[in-house]
Amino acid sequence: MEGEAAVWVAMSLLAGLALLGFGTREAMVQRRLQREGIRVRSLVVRHHVTGSEMDGGLVYFAVIEFVDAQGGRHTFQAGSSGVKGLPVGGGVPVRYLPEAPKSARIDLLGRRIGEVAAALAVGTLFTAIGIWMLATGR
Repeated sequence: MEGEAAVWVAMSLLAGLALLGFGTREAMVQRRLQREGIRVRSLVVRHHVTGSEMDGGLVYFAVIEFVDAQGGRHTFQAGSSGVKGLPVGGGVPVRYLPEAPKSARIDLLGRRIGEVAAALAVGTLFTAIGIWMLATGR
């Protein structure tokens, strides 16, 4: 295997394994939130916009604010993009761990599954490509 090909194999495998690790960690956090988390209503206060129209489009992330059981106010940005169903001023269910309000996640089934599934799917793809490149000597 040539030097440049080895670099691509290593990058693909590292990226894939990192994404698989992130997806697994997120699944564990989501499970713990379902078991031990406190569910509260929150408010979408704005959308954080990244990207540019010239680069293929803008990406929107909902910025959400909630009040914990002790009356503390917390703000976080949704982990996945898109604002469908999350308009500014709209309410959205959130779960957080009592000892760690920064663990807050949107508590909508589609969002929970999407954040885990996307990381695991892309991680599997990159890992499979790396293994395929390694096995075929490309």
